[in-house]
Amino acid sequence: DRVAGFEEKAFFEYHLYTLGRPTTLPDNSTKQIELFPVARRVPCEKTLVYYGLTPSYGFLPHPATDRNYGTQSNRKVDVYLGFKNAKANNVGMPLPAGRIRVNKQDMADGTLEFIGEDVIDHTPQDEKVLIKLGSAFDVVGERRQLHFTVDTSRKNMTEEVEVKLRNHKKEPVTVIVKENLYRWTNWQITAKSHDFEKQDARTVHFPVKIAAGGETVLRYTVHYSW
Repeated sequence: DRVAGFEEKAFFEYHLYTLGRPTTLPDNSTKQIELFPVARRVPCEKTLVYYGLTPSYGFLPHPATDRNYGTQSNRKVDVYLGFKNAKANNVGMPLPAGRIRVNKQDMADGTLEFIGEDVIDHTPQDEKVLIKLGSAFDVVGERRQLHFTVDTSRKNMTEEVEVKLRNHKKEPVTVIVKENLYRWTNWQITAKSHDFEKQDARTVHFPVKIAAGGETVLRYTVHYSW
């Protein structure tokens, strides 16, 4: 018989995980117990995301009229792995917050190779899990400000942004360019080279395709008013 592992049940607004067997914990020691069995053959989707702003920036409580604010560029393109936490995908249980490890099977010898880990938040069943695995080696980005004007008397400003993405792989890739409209809450994109998808009140995503060994340039203009 299989040794009883953890059983999950809903309790009030929480989830309880009860170990179905006794375990011995020596004095002054730490012991790791597998919470879930290993999930195999989980259908996943790899996503490349370029976020050109550096971690030093943040939203301000007033319009950011300084032309140099937020213009420092990050070059790394991040790699994410996403899957739906559903039973049809060989998962489908409430996942508690914590570290999640990802392995990929090496088709040459059938072994599992560790490819990354991340920390996730509490994730209900049937919700999407997004795991950041690290940065792409062969895809790089560059973000810069092309033009900036501000008229404080009329309470408006305009900024033109350029994002260059270079793909050194031997196959084409699609990169999600994530842009925060960080200068103020009231904004409108007035010109763009690529279509975008609005994610929330101050975030847009530009899906950008890059040919093998090629470069793609994204430009957009945003107008702010207050």
